[in-house]
Amino acid sequence: MTNILKYAMLAMALGTVPARAAGDGVPSEKDGQEIYVNGRVTDARSGKPVQGVRVAAGSWSALTDEEGRYRVRVPSYMVQLTLSSEGYLQRTVPLQGDSVKDVSVYSDAFLTLKGDDAFTNTQAVSLDEVLGGRWGSDVRAATRSAVGGEGANLFIRGYNSLNVNAQPLIVVDGTIWDTSTWVESVHDGFYENPLAFIDVNDIESVQILKDATSLYGSKGANGVILISTKRGRSITTRIAADLSYGFVQSPEPIRMMGAAQYRTYLSEMLKGSGQGNKLATLFDGYLGMNPSSADYSTYHQNNDWTDNVTRNGNMQHYGINVQGGDDIAKYSISLSYDNQKGVVEETGFSRLNARINSDVFLTKTLTLGTDIYFTNLNYTLQDDGVNATTAPRYLALIKAPFLVGYSYTDDGTQLTNTLNDVDELGVSNPLALLENAENTNKQYRFGVSLAPKWDITDDWAVEGRFSYSFNNSKSHYFSPMVGVAPQVVGNQVWENTVKDQTATQNDLFGNVKLSYRKLIHNDHFVDAFVGYRIMNTSFKSVYEDGHNTGNDKVSNMNNSLSYRTVDGLNTDWSSVALYAQGKYTFQERYTLWAAVSLDASSRFGKDAPGSFRMCGGTWGTFPSIGGSWLVTGERFMRRLTFLDRLNLRASFGVTGNDNIDGMYGYSYLSGVNYLGSAVGLKLANLANSSLKWETTRKWNAGIDLAFLNDRIGVSFDYFRHKTKDLLTWKQADTETGLDTYLYNGGELTNRGFEIALSAKVLDTKLFKWNAELGIARYKNEISALPDGDYTTEILGGEVLTAVGHPAGVFYGYEAHGVYATEAEAQAARLKVQHEDASYTYFHAGDVRFADLHADGVLDERDKTIIGDPNPDFTGSFANRFTMGRFALDVLCTFKCGGDVYNYQRQTLESMTDTYNQTGAVMNRWRHEGQVTDMPKAVYGDPMGNSRFSSRWIEDGSFFKLKNVRLSYVWPINNVFIQGVTFWAGASNLLTLTKYLGPDPDVSMQTGVLYQGIDNGLLSHGRSYQIGVKLNL
Repeated sequence: MTNILKYAMLAMALGTVPARAAGDGVPSEKDGQEIYVNGRVTDARSGKPVQGVRVAAGSWSALTDEEGRYRVRVPSYMVQLTLSSEGYLQRTVPLQGDSVKDVSVYSDAFLTLKGDDAFTNTQAVSLDEVLGGRWGSDVRAATRSAVGGEGANLFIRGYNSLNVNAQPLIVVDGTIWDTSTWVESVHDGFYENPLAFIDVNDIESVQILKDATSLYGSKGANGVILISTKRGRSITTRIAADLSYGFVQSPEPIRMMGAAQYRTYLSEMLKGSGQGNKLATLFDGYLGMNPSSADYSTYHQNNDWTDNVTRNGNMQHYGINVQGGDDIAKYSISLSYDNQKGVVEETGFSRLNARINSDVFLTKTLTLGTDIYFTNLNYTLQDDGVNATTAPRYLALIKAPFLVGYSYTDDGTQLTNTLNDVDELGVSNPLALLENAENTNKQYRFGVSLAPKWDITDDWAVEGRFSYSFNNSKSHYFSPMVGVAPQVVGNQVWENTVKDQTATQNDLFGNVKLSYRKLIHNDHFVDAFVGYRIMNTSFKSVYEDGHNTGNDKVSNMNNSLSYRTVDGLNTDWSSVALYAQGKYTFQERYTLWAAVSLDASSRFGKDAPGSFRMCGGTWGTFPSIGGSWLVTGERFMRRLTFLDRLNLRASFGVTGNDNIDGMYGYSYLSGVNYLGSAVGLKLANLANSSLKWETTRKWNAGIDLAFLNDRIGVSFDYFRHKTKDLLTWKQADTETGLDTYLYNGGELTNRGFEIALSAKVLDTKLFKWNAELGIARYKNEISALPDGDYTTEILGGEVLTAVGHPAGVFYGYEAHGVYATEAEAQAARLKVQHEDASYTYFHAGDVRFADLHADGVLDERDKTIIGDPNPDFTGSFANRFTMGRFALDVLCTFKCGGDVYNYQRQTLESMTDTYNQTGAVMNRWRHEGQVTDMPKAVYGDPMGNSRFSSRWIEDGSFFKLKNVRLSYVWPINNVFIQGVTFWAGASNLLTLTKYLGPDPDVSMQTGVLYQGIDNGLLSHGRSYQIGVKLNL
């Protein structure tokens, strides 16, 4: 620690050495000379003078008169002026040695679309919905599910990891949120989203840190999202109330076969079932019953099951924010309530949110900030995704359309309210699940922070932040017996199921920082700080499940359940960081900075390579360095009058990813159920004392441009990341009884670029158009693996992890249509080999797979890369059209490239069993010479036509009209109301894509290897909302 402080003080000392720019020649105030700049400020549209504009040069400023003229004193080190006025955009212009500077300013109708307006009058429930739109080039947001508040998986500049969390670090009001312990839900397809704890309307600003995030050390490799919530800024009391209401349409349904089509398909499958006359006799009534039969109504309906389980949902939001204070304290108090009725029957979401932020000025130099918040989330859920037993939406797709959910009277004339049981095909009744299943998730989070700050002198200050938060999550799951197919697992039969899970997390966070800011000899500005950060997390979870309660009236966990399982986790971990940063700026033009963070964590092994031991802990070092040059601050740029800003940037940094399960460094035993009647212990993990963080080195070079009188802005960044010590699964020794254990050993490179364009397209008296376009591209490649290439099986598909290839690529067979004739199949002479060494040849109507090994046998050697989920480009295109007090925001998002494994379509077009299929199978091969891409229907699919192949890989490119919002500001001003904003919005209005699934923008889980996999989770439908905001 002593050495660290020595180095920090040395860095600050070096930063205070006086310096002069050679040949500058500008007289400075220290030479006893005063410099003044004068000029005129006009409106950029009309050319008329603007009165009351504040023109500032550092601490010196002046206001324009009625003719728009100003005269301001300019210190010698200042190379630019800053202009600000109510109703106009703030603008910064270079001086370049001029003593006369005329400037035009633009209406605030051209405010950036990434400003605080992004967080008000919005339909978004959580921040990730906003980031995926307006910040589309900075953050790639891949939708998890359309369930309220579930949000999206976020990726900043591609991937820097393979097997551990690749999500960015979340920092709220200076406090790091530890989100590494979110446990797997007991509800299929549901994920707990930490950003759902923040009401978007409470957010004041968001900053995305993408490149050299070394100050966050071993936690910053995936980027950082800095969130600041609203605080009191004025002594004037301001009350803002907002309310909105809207409805959500269920997503476009998948076109399934109707009753008549399915009856024909079912007949074909039964004939080839190979089960003799059993099924054929059983379903004789299904396929051709006499209309006079009492059971005719039961088996001869034309039911769209999707209509039975979905509906139009609605959403409501009510919120109030009060800000104000006096000379002693300022505050911001907010309270909000959200409620959503889900588009799936018997589902919904509600949130209650309260927050109090205050700043108390104890003395002239001592301030105490206090933040207190509480959020309560309640979900009513149903299993979702491809689940043929308990997911109502998927069951609605596969269930026979000639059946209905309720039974008829004995004479078949009237429909009763008695639920039908499992049908003769073994498919559950989705209405039984909607009526009798219990699926709830309840979460709450409480947090408090104290943030004292002491301004010791004008140059020195010390500040701290001390936070405590408590998270609690309770989930209850019950799938009923009546109407639901029993599940057979080994020798166990589960007639119904109960699951309960409780998780609690306590977080302590402390941060103390000593800062120094000094302007030396007017030319040299030094900004430096050193700090100490500590975090401690305590996590407990309890999971129980059991089966066969005896009847559906008993839905709680109890000791009488069969095949009961109890599991849980009780662990805690801590981390410490010593960090320092020094920044030196000369005359506002040249900036150099350097930072370092020393991180220690209880998750790191004591023998971690590249670490050092100190104070009983394992420490890693994370340095960074960078600089910038404001080229337009130079005098030689005066001739380029069209160029308003040119800034060059470069940085290099080392960051890490410490998202390691706290137990991975130890050997431990876990319980195992044996034959459903005994519980034993087995080795669950091998100790690895060398386990450490993943290390990512980041290079970044960028340029910022503004030209044509600040009408157009361009920002370009090129980045390159190289991650070493990837956490991968290494093959364990056979005698351990384990397959793999976590190990540092792989390498991954990631490079790309980002472009951000902004333009004030039109600026007329009646109409203004502001546009922002962002485009991002990244390309990753695995460069080393400890045990060579391997595949990961996910939902019947394979994901290849191989040196020289991108992460997450799909690995399977190439499919090239269907053999139209027997002659074609005989010419190919392709066959499959069975376990008994016998062969079966492909025939007409089978899929034409590529025999890449050219040996006439379709086997593992014929597999190849068939898809890459990594997109070529992603981005967003945002527009604001303003006419008087009306404003129309139009937001589009797009993705070019990025393949999707459409697993849901694979299950709905595989034609392997008696489940209903999509309407596409009506084009299946049925006769010699038929040309089609859909193979013949054969029960059990003996030739494996539905195997994982390029048949199921689709182009995930899309262009979306993501959001449209029209607002009107009513300028009412009286004793009670100081302004009203009315707005109406619509989301997900249009998607242009070739993808055959509901939505190509999918992400199955947070892990890198699970991207681009469509598991059939609920997609977003069109939504419409109206709202009003009252300023009281």
